[in-house]
Amino acid sequence: MSLLLVPLCIALTIAVISYLLFFRAARRDTAPTPPASLVVRGVIHSVVGGTLALSLYPFGPWFRRRCRPCPFPRRAAPEGRHRAEAPCAGSTDACSPRANLPQALPPVLLIHGLYHNVTAWTLYRRWLNEAGFTRVYCHGYSSWHTGFGLLVDELDETMRDLLAAHPGEKPLLVGHSLGGLLIRGWLADAANQQLVAGAVTLGTPHQGSTLARLGAGRLARSLTFRGALIRELEATEAPSDVPCVALYSPIDNMVVPQEGLHVTTPGWTTRASPAVSHIWMLWDRATARLAIESLRELADRHTARERQRRACGDPASGQIASGHAASGHVMPDGTPCAATTPEQAAGSKNSEQENPGYSRA
Repeated sequence: MSLLLVPLCIALTIAVISYLLFFRAARRDTAPTPPASLVVRGVIHSVVGGTLALSLYPFGPWFRRRCRPCPFPRRAAPEGRHRAEAPCAGSTDACSPRANLPQALPPVLLIHGLYHNVTAWTLYRRWLNEAGFTRVYCHGYSSWHTGFGLLVDELDETMRDLLAAHPGEKPLLVGHSLGGLLIRGWLADAANQQLVAGAVTLGTPHQGSTLARLGAGRLARSLTFRGALIRELEATEAPSDVPCVALYSPIDNMVVPQEGLHVTTPGWTTRASPAVSHIWMLWDRATARLAIESLRELADRHTARERQRRACGDPASGQIASGHAASGHVMPDGTPCAATTPEQAAGSKNSEQENPGYSRA
């Protein structure tokens, strides 16, 4: 029982301090101040969520070995060696040749936030599986002695493994808090946008947070509101050619001011989630339903785009065959083929900008 008191006290301290600063910022903001009852509920959610996160944290290495993507089919375990010692994702269904067969829904990669590890997605992995997303992977990283650019490079390596594990498919990305910023950093390279079907972020400080100044470590302090990192990211990232959704909570206690939750990059859609604390977005079923609904919408839009490409042009290159538009070529649903796809038009615009993506230097 005494061991449980430690994470409980830590979570309570963080919740109280963060919500006091949240209230202080909200009173100076032009937006209406949330009612005290809502904030009290947020404090409770924050304490419970923080306690759960801290309690599960020691199991991170065990979880990580079972939910990271592996690029090649798993070999049978040597005789006398236990299956649990396998070096990458899940049981045989995650990295076996069957994983490369066509699936109804795309693979999903989950990226946790600052100071967390892959155990943050304990419930989301179950909820996604119940919703039909049966190929769910996690990307883990350390929040200490590192920088934003290095973490983007690590995410790029995981993406290469995921794409190799599921050739010909475009995965969906989900990021909580800093995980969402890492997704933006990776999508800053326009070429990477052609590799995924879309992205969803939860409580991501898209414009930073003033509370980052109180964070421990160089990485945390680089996330200040409208700081150098945010300005550089906005200046170098390409407009999103793939649909992306940013979910935010009106009582998020870690992203202050609330303006920091709103993304300014063209191509993103912002949606309000249920009023819960920053960390409780990982444990709240209603927020998960909204996130899963957004993922389904992104998957459906991707499927529609692929059908248009196959009906109107070369399915391998995604280019419209010459003369289709002029000859009145139509898709199976009767919609005329356009001269260019939205992705091609956006790609042409990006090529004129010659945007190299986020600098990892």
